[in-house]
Amino acid sequence: MILVDDRTGSAEIAPFLSSPNVVCRLPFADFAWSGFGPTGPVDVGVERKSLLDLLQSMSSGRLSGHQLVGLTQHYDWVFLLVEGVWRADRRNGMLMRVGAKGKWIPAAQGSRRFMARDVWAFFHSLSIICGLQVVTTGSRWETARWLDASHGWWSKGWEKHKSHLQFHRQERFAHLTKPSLATRVWSQFEGIGWDKARKLAAHFPSMDSIMAATREELEEVEGIGPKMAESIINQRRQYADS
Repeated sequence: MILVDDRTGSAEIAPFLSSPNVVCRLPFADFAWSGFGPTGPVDVGVERKSLLDLLQSMSSGRLSGHQLVGLTQHYDWVFLLVEGVWRADRRNGMLMRVGAKGKWIPAAQGSRRFMARDVWAFFHSLSIICGLQVVTTGSRWETARWLDASHGWWSKGWEKHKSHLQFHRQERFAHLTKPSLATRVWSQFEGIGWDKARKLAAHFPSMDSIMAATREELEEVEGIGPKMAESIINQRRQYADS
């Protein structure tokens, strides 16, 4: 069940929702529901703002100074949903939005105009420093569809979420620092990914130690069991015989 705040800015979304919902007064957030978290039931709150509402909140400090405090105190998980269509002007980076006549116009609060980077930086602060999840939608209909999808996701048992497991083996990913020679060598063994390769390289950092490591010594490395140790030794033997 999605709880929908009865005030303007929330109530008009209720007719678009497919999920069961009830319109009522919420102390904080425009939408809220209960779901399943990693350790049990959790409460989820969603604050909806149009782009212009967001800009006003950035100018006044209302979101950061008042609403954010109440949201984080009332809910375990908080989402900021920003609704609108906007882009950065390619000429100067100024924030542009679609006006009433369907044309791109500057997004402004009175005489103050905003750069697109200001909004993106604000999103970063909310996400990284404050822990809010920021979502953007283009219309009321799209907002309702996101609410339906999110409500459905949180309604599932935590252990039933398995989409993140489909990419269980990552062959390539970015490194902040260049892997050592030993790490790169270990990564060439079948069944050894970068994580295990780094751990093996910490124990056996030279070519001599890589070629001389015994089964017992390999099994002392975290994540290396008897079968993997045997596989490493067999692969090493095949290389030596080739």
